[in-house]
Amino acid sequence: MRRNCFYGVEPEAALGVGALAAVFLCAAVLMEFTPRLALAQSAQVLAFVGERVIPGDGSAPIENATFVVRAGQITQVGSKSSVKVPKDAVQVDLAGKTVIPMLEELHVHIGYMKNGATNPNVKDGMGVLGGHVSKDYYTRENILDELRRFRYYGVGAVQSLGTDRNDLELEIRNEQQSGRLKDDTLALLFTAGDGIVAYNNGNENGGPSFARDVVHEARTPEDARAFVRQEAAKKVDVIKFWLDDRYHTKPLMAPAIYQAIIDEAHKQHLRVIAHVVDLAAAKAAARAGVDGLAHPPHDTVVDDEFLQLMKQNDVFQCSTMSSAMPDRAWLDEPELAETVPVAYRDYMKAMRTGGGNTQSGDPNAPSRTYSVMLINEKKESDAGIRIVISGDTAGGEGRFPGYTEHRELQALAEAGIPPLQVIRDGTQVSADALGLRDMDSLAAGKRADFIVLNANPLDDLKNTRKISAVYVEGRAIDRGAMRDSIGKSGH
Repeated sequence: MRRNCFYGVEPEAALGVGALAAVFLCAAVLMEFTPRLALAQSAQVLAFVGERVIPGDGSAPIENATFVVRAGQITQVGSKSSVKVPKDAVQVDLAGKTVIPMLEELHVHIGYMKNGATNPNVKDGMGVLGGHVSKDYYTRENILDELRRFRYYGVGAVQSLGTDRNDLELEIRNEQQSGRLKDDTLALLFTAGDGIVAYNNGNENGGPSFARDVVHEARTPEDARAFVRQEAAKKVDVIKFWLDDRYHTKPLMAPAIYQAIIDEAHKQHLRVIAHVVDLAAAKAAARAGVDGLAHPPHDTVVDDEFLQLMKQNDVFQCSTMSSAMPDRAWLDEPELAETVPVAYRDYMKAMRTGGGNTQSGDPNAPSRTYSVMLINEKKESDAGIRIVISGDTAGGEGRFPGYTEHRELQALAEAGIPPLQVIRDGTQVSADALGLRDMDSLAAGKRADFIVLNANPLDDLKNTRKISAVYVEGRAIDRGAMRDSIGKSGH
């Protein structure tokens, strides 16, 4: 099977003689952490000392740890007493910090969001008159802006599911993988190209409202197979189809057609992710051999048959819960304010979207939908089914790139999944599902891509948002400059 993998950005140019001399003079000195210093040391051997390391593989944290990075790769990691720091290493003091791998995200719709836009004349993908999600915003500039927002919050890679326009996502992905687009401030992009929906005889189809014009309506099994071959020839990373009648308002894809999609994709060495929202569709997709579900069923609590189908067929579950979380307090969090203007956050609070319990009249009470999803994801996790991080980011109101992924972690924790497992879901499990095994944990031989946190996420998963720094191949990206750029972008 073709492996989706990207081996990173070339190291920065070597430092000049004077700069090198200054670095080596400091090599034996334990220096305070600053992103600028780390950027200057990108070509050097670095020893990060004193931090708590959560490896991301589900193992216990390493307290008072040290890990060594050489040429962008971790060479040692362990307790301070067990790691022999090379003599030429520059030491970076991370005492009091916690380090986790970068998050990886498997379900976004990139390029459609304009943070802060409140044009009442443009409908977004959820039918709310807010105007921040629209095909009118889909440009190369906006895709890059969103990739930068993802990376700002420590998301290493994202997979866009089925809403590419004119192969623009494929173009950017190819530039990244070939090295023509070298920018550590951008998350890596994977894409399904254009997705597949049921044919609706010339009427409005059941694809996402902001991209109904780009998804393919499969009329027959042969038509579906031909389209999959077309997408495979473009070397998409995955195939996406919708198995959803949109609350009985659209046709539901026939079994013969989605079976053809799955069979042909597997012949082309491609995995398949299905959009489902109810248990019957989820079971049908799992029986047909789908590789992943883009949403957890939320019409009813899952049963043993579903769990067995998922387990036997090794189907992974995208988390996709945070948009149904009822609380609005997160809109006032200072970490969100770093990239989203106050006017838009106030607008979001006024909209009171996010799944609050409208029956009780309390917008902060969990809705039945959210409550069912919490139960279902806990049952899936307990059954050993793989859960990957997925926010359906930028597919609707309030799904802010980069921040949504941290809220997905919080939702999984609210489901009762232990914090170490939640972090593993968001890092190792998600990275491996993308084929990024060299970026899936903090271990010797892995890429030095990680997030430095100011607080311990094992105390509260919300602490993953308290980011001190983000490192790519051992280099700290300049989040201050990124924040200034995002703030001036008008998004």
